[in-house]
Amino acid sequence: MKPNEIQATVASLRDELYELALDLVRTPSVTGDEDAAQDLLASRLGDWGLDVDLWTIDESIISHRAFCDDGLPVARKNLVARWGPEEKVAALILNGHIDVVPTGDREQWDADPFDARIHEDALHGRGSCDMKGGLAACCIAVRAAMKLGIEPKRSILIESVIGEETGGLGTLAAIERGYRADAAVIAEPTSLEMCPVQAGALSFRLYVPGKAAHGAMRTWGISSIEKFWPVFAKLAAFEKQRHHGFSHPFYETGQLVAPLSVGKVHAGNWPSTVPEELVAEGRFGIFPGEDCDAARRAFEAVVRSSGDDDDWLAEHPVAVEWFEGQFESGETSTDAPILKELEACHHGLLGHHPKTHGVSYGSDLRLFTRYAEMPAVLYGPGDVALAHAANEWLPLEELVHAAEVFTSLIATKLDA
Repeated sequence: MKPNEIQATVASLRDELYELALDLVRTPSVTGDEDAAQDLLASRLGDWGLDVDLWTIDESIISHRAFCDDGLPVARKNLVARWGPEEKVAALILNGHIDVVPTGDREQWDADPFDARIHEDALHGRGSCDMKGGLAACCIAVRAAMKLGIEPKRSILIESVIGEETGGLGTLAAIERGYRADAAVIAEPTSLEMCPVQAGALSFRLYVPGKAAHGAMRTWGISSIEKFWPVFAKLAAFEKQRHHGFSHPFYETGQLVAPLSVGKVHAGNWPSTVPEELVAEGRFGIFPGEDCDAARRAFEAVVRSSGDDDDWLAEHPVAVEWFEGQFESGETSTDAPILKELEACHHGLLGHHPKTHGVSYGSDLRLFTRYAEMPAVLYGPGDVALAHAANEWLPLEELVHAAEVFTSLIATKLDA
């Protein structure tokens, strides 16, 4: 299929692409409440003649070792649409998550976060970048392939999955339902760069003990806040030590690949009382290929070591709890055909080779590589720096280019 034919066909569907992206953004789907958006997309894809599988996830998924969803109800709608014959292994999965993070402080937004709009050559609204724009591009690519008259001798799957922001429930459920392909492209916002490897991240909670006393008699108590400082310092040093000697071809030398970050701290219950407990929560980055159990043990050993120089912490050790958000790392082999195919499609349409690198955040890529045993790559429109931020937006040019590249990739896979 010639690049100019693909570009012309996608151009003819540009209004439909924009309309679908706008409709998806206008339908709120904060993680845990995605059903309305799934119904909308299922109806649209059914109207195009695709075979739509819209099902409610069964609670049996909870027993899977990769399951994590922050305690949200599991019984929510997941969606896979098929173009082409039913078969055990499809040619390609185009995957996108329909859930979005909460809007945060509305005062930080220039307009209603769910009042999707196109302004200054960009799509604006919560989920525009992460990642309803990419999902819309996946859908329109199949629409374009149909319009081009491509014969679907093998099937192409569109996956609109839920719960990605809290651990990948939707992708895991699709894998457990039996959906497989030669490869998967996840349309995360990568600025149209190829990312075949992701680090992991483990959510932790620390309980730092103290001893309550009246604030006027501060020295009679033990402040849990003061006892947290040496623990925090040891974790910061641990992060630095872990990165010494780390090397990977898809990460730059010196890059913070596995960040260790404390994101939430709470202590005390009264201004004039010495706080008797501090609770800190954070994320512990995991290197590509690193064993999560071994990493947890190393983390716990560092926390325990805070008692080596502190009699109070030696007698009252800090407790570590691992909760939800236990993201393993994931990696696709450099010789996987999907990487060469995607690079060729990008080059053929845009005239340059895409950058290829790893990412430091967790994603659904790990679920494909670990639990479906299939190669996967992150590639989609938008800058990840805008994801989860107020006034989220997506360049329309990248949205269109993503649809073009996905259409070319479909043609490539079906010609193979």
